[in-house]
Amino acid sequence: MTEKYFKIIGLLVYGLILSGIIGSISSVFLILVNGLTDFLWTDISNNLNTPFIYTLFLCIFGGILVGFSRYKWGNLPKTANDSIIELKTTQRIDYSYVWLNFLIAFFILIFGASVGPAAAILSSVIALSVWQGDKMRYFYFSYNEWKKESWLIRLKKLALPHNYLISYDPDRAPKEKKLLLFKKFLYMVFIVNGMVAFMFLIKISDQPPFVTKLGETNWGLDELVLFIPLILFGILFSKLYELIERTLNKFFSKIKNKIILCAFIGGIGIGLMSLIAPNLLFSGQLSMQALPSLVPTLSIATLILASVLKLVLMEFCLKSGWVGGNILPVIFASILQGYAIATLFPQLDMLFIVAVIGSSASISILKTPLLVGLSLMLFFPKELAPIILIIVIIFIGLSKMSNKLPQKITASF
Repeated sequence: MTEKYFKIIGLLVYGLILSGIIGSISSVFLILVNGLTDFLWTDISNNLNTPFIYTLFLCIFGGILVGFSRYKWGNLPKTANDSIIELKTTQRIDYSYVWLNFLIAFFILIFGASVGPAAAILSSVIALSVWQGDKMRYFYFSYNEWKKESWLIRLKKLALPHNYLISYDPDRAPKEKKLLLFKKFLYMVFIVNGMVAFMFLIKISDQPPFVTKLGETNWGLDELVLFIPLILFGILFSKLYELIERTLNKFFSKIKNKIILCAFIGGIGIGLMSLIAPNLLFSGQLSMQALPSLVPTLSIATLILASVLKLVLMEFCLKSGWVGGNILPVIFASILQGYAIATLFPQLDMLFIVAVIGSSASISILKTPLLVGLSLMLFFPKELAPIILIIVIIFIGLSKMSNKLPQKITASF
């Protein structure tokens, strides 16, 4: 076997090890978040005579901790969108912050913020992936010198995380078609490998499922009559969210530079919600599991109020510096709204109504039709997948039309 093949095999093996480490780090983060959350909110709370006072002070303490952390270490945690913009703009990411990103996200999640963990995990994974690329570039471009070292020095250079890195340089990047295809192939292999490592550790640690099927469906032509009106209602619900967003923007605009105060107010808000509606805390992932059995016991007014409060709490967290993912909370709130409207039509298939309103409202709020649609399909039976897909296509079409319309108006003047 030639030296060239040894180099390629070494690069592949090294990349598999690094991507496996990245996937494992992400899963360990999630395992620690779930474990400490259970300890703080279940184990301790169940052993107290006045758990409501405990949860209030727990959230306030969390607000102080989050505030001081963000004040000391900057505007963290970064979201996946922040990292993608930074990567596209500069072709680089400062991955030195990644452990602080995990730490502050850890504080935010365990103290009850109504945000999801995905944004912080994905932004950290993106940063670590750039680090992986820098380590692999060192191996590739320094291979001839590296192989002359002793085994101990070789391992040291590959293992040290902060040394022996080569940053991306467009002038040095491969231009040949075969090398570019091989590079894309490696990307796919490493992504799959990292996901396998992540899911393996999640599975063996017996973590709660990411998604829960909401039940069975038997929809037909009767439900299709309401298809367009339900979509319009979902869009109308998104307008309520926009009002909530504008109101909280106005509220926090006066103190947005006072990081500790904002986070402290956020902690008070989360604490008060823990007294009023504790099921609305966190991302909504675990609360979603209880919906099929809980919804029949709740009134329409309760479901509508819970849906609105979920959006208020999520936006309150985001504006006060308790940064995190908004996909799961928005989906949860939209599904609650879908259940509320479905109770008005007991003769029709409930999950059809929930799926249409949940999809249209979530997509209208988040403005990412494909991502939201794929996420929602995980919660509903496969018979509703075509309905959700049609809604995704409708919103993609509407988005393209709205983008073209201003251009046509401008061109006419």
